[in-house]
Amino acid sequence: MPIDPKTQSSLEAIERALNEQGVEEFDTARVQQLVSDAGAAGLTVDDGGGMHDQTGARVGAIRRSPSGEWIVERQNPEAEKSDAVVPEAAPEGPLRRLVDKIRMRL
Repeated sequence: MPIDPKTQSSLEAIERALNEQGVEEFDTARVQQLVSDAGAAGLTVDDGGGMHDQTGARVGAIRRSPSGEWIVERQNPEAEKSDAVVPEAAPEGPLRRLVDKIRMRL
């Protein structure tokens, strides 16, 4: 099933915006704003970097390369498990924050 040309151009605009603005970390709310600013009405971003159209189908995925470049790829809706929900990150408790601080100092 070919991707809609408007969706493809929206994915490309989102990738450009992420890289041009120097976004350091994935923040769902910020990325959703970039999606809206790119004119990609109807596309929503989930916490795992998945992009969904108005029907809820996953049409794209956002990831960051090891070199720090943001990549927005189209999702093949025909791929096995392409409709799987990406789990949300577990809430960070005080013990996890303490461990992370200690690791940063090592």
